[in-house]
Amino acid sequence: MDPRVRRLHIAREDHFVHSVQGTYPRLCRLSDGSILAGFTSFLPGGQRALTIVRSTDEARTFQSHGEVTRSFNDCDNLFLLELPTKVGAGTSTILAAFRNHDLDRNGAHTYFRITVCRSTDGGRTWSFLSQAFEKPAPFGLWEPFLGMGADGREVQLYFSMEIAMDDQDTMRVHSSDGGATWTTPRRVTGGGEALRDGMVGLAEARDCVRGSGALILVMETTRLGTFSVEAVVSFDDGHTFGRRQVVYEARKGRNAGAPQIAAFADGSVAVVFMTDEDEYGEPKWPRGAKIKAVFGTLMPDGRLLWSPAQVVGDAMCSWPGIMRIADDAAVAVYETSASIRGRILRVGT
Repeated sequence: MDPRVRRLHIAREDHFVHSVQGTYPRLCRLSDGSILAGFTSFLPGGQRALTIVRSTDEARTFQSHGEVTRSFNDCDNLFLLELPTKVGAGTSTILAAFRNHDLDRNGAHTYFRITVCRSTDGGRTWSFLSQAFEKPAPFGLWEPFLGMGADGREVQLYFSMEIAMDDQDTMRVHSSDGGATWTTPRRVTGGGEALRDGMVGLAEARDCVRGSGALILVMETTRLGTFSVEAVVSFDDGHTFGRRQVVYEARKGRNAGAPQIAAFADGSVAVVFMTDEDEYGEPKWPRGAKIKAVFGTLMPDGRLLWSPAQVVGDAMCSWPGIMRIADDAAVAVYETSASIRGRILRVGT
């Protein structure tokens, strides 16, 4: 089958429904088969809570489970990762990375952190572990993404760091002691270009001919003035990435951003993102967006082939996440009005 004619079948019914005002949902599969969802809840008085809910029925329903932290400052962008567990070791360790910024009385940022917390009881209770990186204002740190290295021991953390108001780069740190200490940040994307790279997502794919493994990194960027989605590919576990290539560009004057990516069992991938390209009138980005998805195939030379975009969530949806739940299926989750919802994306033709 020609990989270029494959696409996604998107379920019409909601799969994941959580009736709570929250944003920035991200999913994490645990070794016991359950799924954790993390998101930011908004509490009375301007307080935020990084909230954990748990599912034991493949992300169809979720129950209250835990809370990483609360803050009257700027905490958001929660991302979860379970560390590999040795046979017979008993309880597993889960890491939570998030932005954790101080504000002055006028709401201006004064200090920026990417904070890491740890849970050893399945995500019910959490304790502070480390600061992956921190710095004073100006110019911020955003949107951490956690993953494991190919050796199964190194924890890799990617995040977005502002260099100037019109320049933001993707940075990477790694830890060899389970997130307790981190290396000095290394630039992954953005060197030599004044672009706002951000909202990083990564997945392990395989090329469609030889089956060679590769790490695909997707991000939003400002190459067109408005936001669009680009990707880079690494064949050496993220030590180096190849040339940038387009994943999706919205129609002129509109935006496509906030991408996340998941890989299927055959090595193909799906990317979800938000876009305002179907809206009329003056752009109100990031408001008024829909969630769309594209199916991708990696070629042996590092090129990525993408299907046409398909709508996952109608207008007024934002900040999608995605996770594989079967060999040929993933669930995309996103914020919409007063709840967090999701749809199943299944590989088809």
